Amino acid sequence: MGQHEGKMKCRSLSLIVIGLVSIILATSFILYEIGFRKSSVSSGPFSGALWQSPIEHFADSFAVDDEKVFTTDITGNIYCFNSQSGESVWNSTPRKYRSGDVVVSESRVYVGLGEGKVACLDESTGLLQWTLQRRYYQYPGDSPQIRVKDGRVYAIADGIGAYDAVTGVLLWQEASGKIANLNGTWSVSGRALNGDPVDANYVYAITGDFSSMHFVKLDTNNGNIIWFSDVTWNGTMLTWGVDYEVYAPRVLAISSGQVIMKTVFSSTSASYMLFALDSISGKELWSINLGSDIYGPIAYNNLLFFSKADGYVYAVNLAEGTIAWKTKVDTQNLFSIPNNYASPILHVDSQNQRLFWSYGGKQAESDNYTGTLCSLDLANGDVIWTKQIGTSPNGLVVNNDKIFLTDGGLWIFDASTGNLVQRQRFDHYVLSPIVLGGKAFVVADLWLAAYI
Repeated sequence: MGQHEGKMKCRSLSLIVIGLVSIILATSFILYEIGFRKSSVSSGPFSGALWQSPIEHFADSFAVDDEKVFTTDITGNIYCFNSQSGESVWNSTPRKYRSGDVVVSESRVYVGLGEGKVACLDESTGLLQWTLQRRYYQYPGDSPQIRVKDGRVYAIADGIGAYDAVTGVLLWQEASGKIANLNGTWSVSGRALNGDPVDANYVYAITGDFSSMHFVKLDTNNGNIIWFSDVTWNGTMLTWGVDYEVYAPRVLAISSGQVIMKTVFSSTSASYMLFALDSISGKELWSINLGSDIYGPIAYNNLLFFSKADGYVYAVNLAEGTIAWKTKVDTQNLFSIPNNYASPILHVDSQNQRLFWSYGGKQAESDNYTGTLCSLDLANGDVIWTKQIGTSPNGLVVNNDKIFLTDGGLWIFDASTGNLVQRQRFDHYVLSPIVLGGKAFVVADLWLAAYI
């Protein structure tokens, strides 16, 4: 073989190798672009999930924003995952106590910790920015409820504290001096209402002596009282050791200049009242004697939806306090079963103008669950479909015409027909799902997953 011929053959082989490499690279790029790239996220128990990622400990809460998912666990760890891929971004342990609420706002993550503490972390890095200490807490494991609005953090434990959301500096706490010195008879510092009592520059609370507690509106800049309502609430239950977190009045909605509240307990008996206060003056606008407790209240478009123990789903006009419609759904009278453990849930699907209602429970002497899932028309309450299910749900969301319902497992239903699409069981527990950005996020056992 001549020297020239050998060089030609080597050149040909080189061109072939270059061509093959180019084809491989181009193919890899195409597969990457169309989503066939091998995922770095571990496989797990979630069938049909977009992605699923393992978590180190059982999560006790989680939150989602546009790009990240955050979980907290019983050891005080906070984990951050990419919401598009499920890959781990960072983890942090600001304090070794059970974590509580987690709230994401303005590039910061706020987490309730034990001993009445709240931690603020940088959303991108997980670095601790500051911690604050609530003045009152009952047990070492107690973590405050957290609300973050308009540049302020509200830490709600046994009272209210308002803090600067960027620095954590205390702005005011309970306004206890102002309330206690009003007329010499007030003996209870400001207590936060259940629900979401924060409205832009104001926060709603209760205060007074144990025989007559008033609803108050506080200025979030300084804690000053703006008004006392003309509606009072008997607070004697606080001296009985009754669980305040359960029985305290609850803010259900702040809508069209009204504050909608409910009470479920008085000093002598149950007192199930639904009422509206004028947000400017504190005057009562209307009230409804409910006769029994309500379940899963949710406000939407000047209507308040809830279910009751009579088996009906109600829509109340918030402007007038009148019943817009009510529909009998519990045809099996599951609510009336003695000692039945109820867990009713309502969810508004604004895109399709549907209201989804789910209920389930079991009798104390039985391990058998019985439940119902149904779809109602938002406008008039007409039943679109009803599905009998053997479960007691703890969460329900709708995403891409699918219903994600959780109990001790995960159920996925077709939202249009009610047909069961998928069902999975888990060994321990599953948290209520969250929907954001076209994805449904589920935390179960030691896994976090996303569905589209």
